[in-house]
Amino acid sequence: MSDLFRGARVIMGKLLQAGHQAYLVGGCVRDYLLNREIGDIDIATSARPEEVRSLFSKTIPVGIEHGTVIVRMEHVSYEVTTFRKEGTYTDRRHPSSVEYIDSLVEDLSRRDFTINAIAMDEDGNLHDPFGGRQHLKEKKIKTVGAAEKRFMEDPLRIMRALRFWSVLGFTLEAETEKACTALADQLKAIAVERIAMEFIKLLRGVEAPSCLKFIFKSELVFSLPELHRYKNSANSLYGVQWTGLEHDEERWAALLFVLGVEDSAAFLKAWKQSNALIRSVQQLIGYLGKDELARMDLYDLGEEQAVSCQRVMNVIKGKPVGEMLTLVQKRFRELPIHQRKQLAINGKDVVKDNERMKGPWIQEMLRKIEQAVVEGEVINEKSAIMEWVRSWKEK
Repeated sequence: MSDLFRGARVIMGKLLQAGHQAYLVGGCVRDYLLNREIGDIDIATSARPEEVRSLFSKTIPVGIEHGTVIVRMEHVSYEVTTFRKEGTYTDRRHPSSVEYIDSLVEDLSRRDFTINAIAMDEDGNLHDPFGGRQHLKEKKIKTVGAAEKRFMEDPLRIMRALRFWSVLGFTLEAETEKACTALADQLKAIAVERIAMEFIKLLRGVEAPSCLKFIFKSELVFSLPELHRYKNSANSLYGVQWTGLEHDEERWAALLFVLGVEDSAAFLKAWKQSNALIRSVQQLIGYLGKDELARMDLYDLGEEQAVSCQRVMNVIKGKPVGEMLTLVQKRFRELPIHQRKQLAINGKDVVKDNERMKGPWIQEMLRKIEQAVVEGEVINEKSAIMEWVRSWKEK
């Protein structure tokens, strides 16, 4: 077993010594078998939550009502969940009841996809009752059991299926694909925030173009916020190199710009995105139609946002992702100033040199001075700036 599981092995060892079963389950096993970077490590056990808590000194009962206890080991959090079977999903998210059981196979049978229903014991032996390893080899996304039943329990699993398709570079098994489109309308019952989380993860994947095409060509487009309004401009999305983008703001900006969305704020609010993200995306979109970022563009964007903007410009124009990024950084760093507080004068200096009363004109004048300094019309020295202001007023 990989050293990445060292802390998990300690936890599993204690559970086993106490007479319980314990297995690694879910995404960590899937990603281990795919040689992918492993994120959260989950452990399934026959031990009841109170028994788990009694065995370890550092625990957090974060999901104890559903059998989950977080165990802290070597400054890492591990979710330890009791084997369980579930009642009906009355709210399309949580089961109405949870019953603790002693069967690993029955516990795995409630999971969403076969590739997520593989367990590994402390010796690295795999337990795979639903053929997940074969589907990993075939690069197939297939539900555990009937797809329609799984998606009706929690329709968000439709978006999760697409996300795994995109991120892993897999395809949907025939019945799973059929159920995705047949039950697309069920997504309307799911909180938009949950859908948005899966959608943006989808845009990070190698198969994002294929997934977007699937969405826009199927009934799914009518169950996701705003997208159906842009069906006619969606073709341009399929050639975008989405993996070249590094931040979610970049992905949203590319999506909205390529689709031709005019009211980006309204679009993103429909997706329940934060005001901070909306502001960042709007700023990026404002520069994407340019051939090159001017000096004042670099100044107004700031270094990090300017690089993001150039990266999005490259991707939507089909250029190499890294083209001009270093040059943008160099040009930004060579600017005489990078923010207003670096000006050799301030508002008080401007007012002192004028007979006018205070008012909005001060900010307007400071903006003109910023532009003059950034564009090299005047050096950033107090006397030179004041002389420039006087000569500018006389023009």
